[in-house]
Amino acid sequence: MSAENVKKQQEIQGIIDELETCILKHTQQTVFKNREELTQEIKALMVEKATVMLDEEPMGFFEYIEKNVLKEEIII
Repeated sequence: MSAENVKKQQEIQGIIDELETCILKHTQQTVFKNREELTQEIKALMVEKATVMLDEEPMGFFEYIEKNVLKEEIII
C-alpha cells in the first residue's frame, strides 16, 4: 500500500472517529436489531464520499469568483 493510500485511510478514519458519537446518537433512535447494520451502512457511505472528496482538488480563488461571485452579479 502506498504512503498516499495510507494517509487517505487515516484521514477517513479520523473523520469517522470524529463523527462516531453523532452516528451512535442517531442510530439509537432505530430498532435495536437494526442498529449495527445502520451504523455500518452510514460508515460505508462516509468512506465512499470521503474517498471521492479527498481525490478532488479544491476550487481555486479565481474559479470560486467566476462560479459564485460573478454569476450572482449577472443574475441580479
